[in-house]
Amino acid sequence: METRSAKQVHVFRNRNFALLFWGILVSNVAHILFSFAISYFILEISSTTYGEATATLIQSAYLAVNGVILLVLTPLGGVLADRWNKAKIMYVTDFIRGGTILVAGAFVFLNPSLTGDLIALFLMNIILSVNAGIFGPASSSLLRFIVEDDEIQQASSYLQGSANFQSIIGLILCGIIYANVDMVWIFVINGIAYLLSAVTELFIRYEQKTTTEKISLRSVLVDTKDGMKYLYSQKAVLVILVMALFLNFFFNPIFAVGFPNFIQFRLAEEPTYLFQSFLSPTAWVSAIEIIFSIAAVVMAMIISSRPPREKQGKRLKFTLGALSLPAVVIAVTLVLYYNNRLGIDATLLIIAGSMFLLGLGNVAFNIPVSVIMQQRVDKAMLGKVSSVSNVISMGLIPFSSLLGGLIISKISPSALYVVCAAGMVLVSTWYILHPRANEI
Repeated sequence: METRSAKQVHVFRNRNFALLFWGILVSNVAHILFSFAISYFILEISSTTYGEATATLIQSAYLAVNGVILLVLTPLGGVLADRWNKAKIMYVTDFIRGGTILVAGAFVFLNPSLTGDLIALFLMNIILSVNAGIFGPASSSLLRFIVEDDEIQQASSYLQGSANFQSIIGLILCGIIYANVDMVWIFVINGIAYLLSAVTELFIRYEQKTTTEKISLRSVLVDTKDGMKYLYSQKAVLVILVMALFLNFFFNPIFAVGFPNFIQFRLAEEPTYLFQSFLSPTAWVSAIEIIFSIAAVVMAMIISSRPPREKQGKRLKFTLGALSLPAVVIAVTLVLYYNNRLGIDATLLIIAGSMFLLGLGNVAFNIPVSVIMQQRVDKAMLGKVSSVSNVISMGLIPFSSLLGGLIISKISPSALYVVCAAGMVLVSTWYILHPRANEI
């Protein structure tokens, strides 16, 4: 049977995909704004009472709590995604997240106690993380059920490109809103966005066999074991996930812990810095991440116009290098800055340029991997395999966040960047030289 070329596919004519796309866009723009703001908000309110070192530990603990819950609950999300209606899981969890954020925001800004605020933020984080763990596998495995096989690459490219377009919008809002309005409005914006997204997801319709079998710990463990067995049979995919596990371990602390610390406690303390007249420290973060997102959108558009490739092995090796090299450059640049070998203006320019290359490499690597997972994994296994894949690839992130905070507070930021740069080089080299990498 003749298949349509990538240029003849018009995936937005698919009503379910359009609903998924626009629903995710609305909530993710607000989520990006909220995720950006909450880290700096925690650093800001904590440092005034506990100091820089303890504030960094509190912020890294907040990230670690989120990561641990996602790690534990994602397998349950995979079980639910394979047995229940995925769209229903998405809108129920989005309604819960929207309501939780609005309630937490009201409490934080009506309560004068710093301790009470931090407790409320951590409780909110727990509820959001629980729902994210259930939402993730349903969202990531839904695409295969609502688009045709020849629409998968274009749909994946649009979703990936949209994720970065969302970052651009969200980060522009960060630069404008965070510096000029009270944090309470960021809670309000994010809460309402989740509710709007849930309403959009209500109208997604597709056929899926559901089961009335009760969900138990045993069924979660059995399904997780099945997902592991399935992945183990796909050796080349498993190698990618193991690589991602360790690459994320070294990658995450630079941007989740180290970068906010650099912005809050070093850039903000510089007497002068590049474009100081119109870019605040947090606006500089927005600008740098917007550069990343623009590059990612460009790459996503390029890939969406190309026909799928049967073999991705050599290209994935090249793009992994393109992904890792700029991250290593950023780490080395910050080491030089902290040791007074590089000025703040040069540091900012090198980081901005490296983030552009990082955006290109990130999408060039992730879209082919997403397409491989969607095409190679049996539909009936997608939920559990997706959840197990997420656990494997992201399993060390909560520990790396906490470890990053400990290294910064107990040793130095430079030590964190040295460890991360060396780790990324070793992991990338291991994957590029691994024989299974040629089989993708």
